[in-house]
Amino acid sequence: MKSDPISRRQLLKRAGALGMLAVLERLAPAYAWASATKTIEPAQLSGKVIDLTIAETPFRIGNRTATAQTINGTVPGPLIRLREGEEVTLNVTNRLKEIASIHWHGILLPAGMDGVPGVSFAGIRPGTTFTYRFPIRQHGTYWYHSHSAACRSSAGSTRR
Repeated sequence: MKSDPISRRQLLKRAGALGMLAVLERLAPAYAWASATKTIEPAQLSGKVIDLTIAETPFRIGNRTATAQTINGTVPGPLIRLREGEEVTLNVTNRLKEIASIHWHGILLPAGMDGVPGVSFAGIRPGTTFTYRFPIRQHGTYWYHSHSAACRSSAGSTRR
């Protein structure tokens, strides 16, 4: 089987296209890079009773080590899958040295189940657990994160 020789023009076009693909791949965020050897699946929680822990956790990026405020040891926090029409119970334990809370974006909640410590919610004292209990009244994808006196936060999302 004999193939037609490639012209110089075709060779340059193909090389340029490959170069552009390499550049575009590096412009994508790190989580979007394809990897044949490693698949990262976000942590997912579901059910009628869910346990969450707010803590400070060490992590490494390249050669640098730091700490982050995490939910269940991850940044962002785990994906929480809930069902519209059910009631959820979330037991949130605060392992920080300061008062903290979970702040829910877009979810319809009773007044005492959301907020910033000291502003719209008393907060969860260090070493204690607060039980959030509320009905799931609408479907969609929403965002949540922890709040503390230092205003640092770790985010996660809920999907119903």
